[in-house]
Amino acid sequence: MQVRQILGKIIALLLTMQLFLIGFQAKSQIDQGNSSIEALIWMTQQYISVLVKIRSLQDKHSPKLKSKR
Repeated sequence: MQVRQILGKIIALLLTMQLFLIGFQAKSQIDQGNSSIEALIWMTQQYISVLVKIRSLQDKHSPKLKSKR
């Protein structure tokens, strides 16, 4: 059980880092001359894919929550 908790925390950390890097890359795009709106649209698309990953992992590892919905 402890191994699962550790893996869950590592996955959460990696997903958090991915979100941070998406924001950093959007800032770089703006610095390179892309419009803020283009960067925001790109960033939103990237965030959605990460949030879908998070949701699927949550559903996969939390069947108890699924039955309560």
